[in-house]
Amino acid sequence: MLSYIQRPRRTPVKGAPTAEPDFEAMTSQYRDTVERRLSEWRRQRPDLDPSPLGIQGRIMMLSAHLLRQSEAWLEPLGLSWEAFSLIVTLRRSGEPYALRPTDLLRESLLTSGAITNRIDRVEQRGLVERHPDPKDRRSSIVQLTPAGLKLADEAIGRHFAGVEARLGGLTAAERQQLAGLLSKLLGSVETTAAQRTAHHLKDRAPPREG
Repeated sequence: MLSYIQRPRRTPVKGAPTAEPDFEAMTSQYRDTVERRLSEWRRQRPDLDPSPLGIQGRIMMLSAHLLRQSEAWLEPLGLSWEAFSLIVTLRRSGEPYALRPTDLLRESLLTSGAITNRIDRVEQRGLVERHPDPKDRRSSIVQLTPAGLKLADEAIGRHFAGVEARLGGLTAAERQQLAGLLSKLLGSVETTAAQRTAHHLKDRAPPREG
């Protein structure tokens, strides 16, 4: 069975200490539930490399943990994650803190389902208001109210502090490295998804006449 971290092969350097670091001791405190699952797959299917699932599984579990914790510190403000994402997206857009629903959906962390209902619920609380879109009679503009702006500022302050605390186990250099790797991975995934969408739309487009 593969170890948690494989020992790298090192070329001895003249004058350097010959003792290798104890990788098992260094990483034992960081073992998590995903590693246990990977170990089980290594035993059950030694012909497969489960390491990619380790990356996916940890990203998914971290996302779930962070979302639950975010909801916990937003609850005293009477905000769900969806309502929070909506009002802070408007706040981040800058004055006049207004976006079309389609732009709001694209710029937020919300999914496409029931965006109108989510706007309705936040509007009922007096946090946003709708205005006719001067460029499109079929659409509207969603804008923060003064109460919504105040709550968005308080909520995002709590959110920043909460996420900062959850990252306390990483040094500044480790955070920078992790952010860079995640950015590289996300950029690759998004590029692939965009290319697939473009190919799909191209395949569905009607042929040009003539």
